[in-house]
Amino acid sequence: MKEFIDERNVELWNQLNEDYNIEIEPSFNDEYSCFTQNDKAIIYVDYQNISKDSFTHELLHIYLKHKEFYLGSSLKVTLQQSNILRKYLSENLLEHIGNCLDHLKMFKIYNDLGFDKNLFLLDFEENKCNTFELANLKANFKIKRNVNPLAIDFYIGKLIAMLCDPNEKHIYNIQLSEFKKLDVELFTIVEKLVNETKEFDIESNDSLNSYRDISTAFYSRLVKWIHKNNIK
Repeated sequence: MKEFIDERNVELWNQLNEDYNIEIEPSFNDEYSCFTQNDKAIIYVDYQNISKDSFTHELLHIYLKHKEFYLGSSLKVTLQQSNILRKYLSENLLEHIGNCLDHLKMFKIYNDLGFDKNLFLLDFEENKCNTFELANLKANFKIKRNVNPLAIDFYIGKLIAMLCDPNEKHIYNIQLSEFKKLDVELFTIVEKLVNETKEFDIESNDSLNSYRDISTAFYSRLVKWIHKNNIK
């Protein structure tokens, strides 16, 4: 384990091992990932690219579950059960939202532990909404005066990626301004989801402090927006 554990993450490793039987297995796609079920956790590692940073990233995914923070799963279940939202939000988008929100909670811990922030994500250096993508969205977000149902998935995915981007070098002022102009209400709905996730205290034992409240609020706001815009 010396390949993956040092003085920076050993306390986290020991803490998680108290509640999980953690196994290390070779990656099947040359990327680091993890799987948890009950008290079992598997971290898949790329032995051609030994990285304590990437390993710690996966430990932090397990840590969120250790803290019973299941916002991504809650959002996925809540939104997929809606006949209305299922029409407009793809499964890939729901996975993307969950990942972005998890990373939002993980990054500060990762950074405070002293790991290389440039290695936090594979696409850390990638701009989350380039000029071409912005132009494409502006051209296709509305058909005449009505919201294009095919553009909703793309709008939410790109917006949440920008709002959750941990790379401080990426300045999205222009993109965010244009997204807000396209639909200020939908922009606010996604922004509230991100801000409420930021404010959520995963260390709190307060039973009133529930991630389910965040997913329920997002669901309610989104359904109201769809009805208001008469999207079909």
